[in-house]
Parts: sequence; C-alpha cells; structure tokens
Amino acid sequence: MQNKKKSSVHRNLNATVAKMHAIYGKRLKAEDYSALMSCTSVTDAAGYLKRSTYFSKALEGVDTDSIHRGNLENILRRSFMENYFRLIGFEKIGSDEFYNYIILKTEIDEILICILHLNAGTSDHITTLPIYMNKYTSFDLLGLAKVKSYDELLELISKTPYYNILKNYKPKENENGSAGHINYAACELELRTYYSRRLLDATDNFGDITREHLKNFICTQIDMINIINAYRMTRYFNADAKDIKLRMIPIYQKIPERVMDELYGADDEKDFLTKLSRNYYGRAIAEAGFDMSNPEMALTRLRHKQTKRAFARAQSAPECFFIFNSLAELEVKNIIRIIEGIRYELPAKDISQLIVV
Repeated sequence: MQNKKKSSVHRNLNATVAKMHAIYGKRLKAEDYSALMSCTSVTDAAGYLKRSTYFSKALEGVDTDSIHRGNLENILRRSFMENYFRLIGFEKIGSDEFYNYIILKTEIDEILICILHLNAGTSDHITTLPIYMNKYTSFDLLGLAKVKSYDELLELISKTPYYNILKNYKPKENENGSAGHINYAACELELRTYYSRRLLDATDNFGDITREHLKNFICTQIDMINIINAYRMTRYFNADAKDIKLRMIPIYQKIPERVMDELYGADDEKDFLTKLSRNYYGRAIAEAGFDMSNPEMALTRLRHKQTKRAFARAQSAPECFFIFNSLAELEVKNIIRIIEGIRYELPAKDISQLIVV
C-alpha cells in the first residue's frame, strides 16, 4: 500500500509539472508586447488582452471600452492569484506549507501597505485590497481597511506570527497625544526576513536535489534584492555602510557576507558599480551583455534570464511551481508597466525599457 501511495503522488506531481508547462506555453510573446505598446489608450490595451491573449478568460464579461486603469490592473493581479489557487488545488498540494508562500507574501504586503496608510493618515486601503483572498489568509484582510491605529493593527494580527514581530515597533505617542511615526523600514525588513527564512525552512520537506535548487534560487533572489536596495541607498541617499547593512535581509548565497559588506561600504555610485563588476553578479551581467550603467534593470534582466533557464530544467513539482509563479508574476508586472506607460503617454520605445522579456 505504501508503494502505491508514493506512486500516485509521483504521477500527480508529474501532472502538475505538465500543467504548468502547458500554461507557460500560452504566455505573452514578443509580438504581444509589441502590440500592447503600440496601443494608444488603456481601453485599447484591455481590448487586445481580451481578444488576443489568454487573459481573455479573466476579462470575460468586462466592458473593455470603458475600463479604468486601476480596475484593469486589479483584474490582472487577480488572474495571477486565481491561476495560483487552481494549481495548488489541482493535486491538493495546499496542505504543504511551501506551496502557500504566495499567501504569506500577500499578507505581509498588505500589512506593510496598511502601515504606509497609517503613517500618511489616509484610509483608502480598501480600494486595493485583494478581498477574494480573505478565505485563505490568517487574519481578516477586510479588517485592514478598518484599522485606524497601530494598536488596532496589532489587535487584528494578534493570533498570527506577525504580532510578535510588529509589537516591538509600536510607536510612542507625540507630546500632544497623537500617534507617533511608525518605523516602516524596520517593520518591512523584519517581515521580509521572516518571510525569507520561513520559505527556506519549508524547502526542508523536499529531497536533497530539489531542496538545493530551491534554496539556490530563493537566495539568489534575496542577493539581488539586497544589491538593488543597497545601490539605491548609495546613489540617492549617500548612506554609509552601517545604515545600509541594517536594512538588508541577512541571508547570503552567491557572494559571502564580506563581499556584500564591500558593496555596502562603497564611497559613491561609481565605486559601487566598480565593486559590483568584480563579484559574481557583475560578471554574470557582463557575460549576458546587459548594461551595467543601470544595475537595477541589469539585475532584473539577469534574474529573468536565469529564471527561464531554471524553468526549462526544473523537473520536480516544488521547483517548477516556484519558478513558474515567478515568471507569471513578472508577466503581470510587465503588462501593468505597459498600461501605466500608455496612461502617461510615454513613447513605445521608452516603455520597452521598463519591461523584462
């Protein structure tokens, strides 16, 4: 009986891998992106997506002739999430913690948006909340729209792991009794680090090869996020090494901590790029032929190239699942960038520099 059970699981995993490859085959191609960038209005772009791409199902019943940019973007994001839930329901794999990482990420993203609204004194969070995910999350997402203070936020998440993280950042009241400023950067770093470590820990349930591949892929993403953030802090804020390191996710992969410390200690933007060119990522960027003068886009393009290569090689369902969703999420981001470019009347040539294909 035990062997039969293992065989059944193996067949299901193979079916899921095949399903993801089939969905990936329907992805937007270069000609689709060109057609979108040639659109002169958001409604034109929505019409093309409905007529000529697999997003036609998501846009079924939607009047694309009058659709608002924000509504279209929300539909695209929801389409990504619905595909995700269909995949984890395909073989009932949602019971494994690893496959729920997108729910975890969404929870953290929405908590951070709520904190931004609290700091800004605004209360329009409900307009962007993915309410359709409420039945999957560990706290009431709709409740975030009602949060008016940090205490209310802590109360809402009191039964989740986020409470013990965020309770340490409760702001002190100002002298006039009003709420103090929330340290958003610290909250974000703590939550992103928690997410990264929990995701890495979840890979321990898989075999050695799958676990190694996943950890390599996840940690490489973390490396790139850290490098991009460090570059921004160096270029735009002239931050020193200590301040930069305090804001980086403390996980290392392709390059050791001492090498990252060298990047953080760069004197200026030029010195940062020089140091970056000498490490693994700088060499990989050069080898791929990407323009190092824009390290953010160069790293993003490098990551996408590596991701596509990894998806072609992936054989296990967990590895294929994580990489597939990374590609699908980037596709939605590309479309949203194009829509925003059209909305602000950017030339197609300029929009093309903002997307990664």
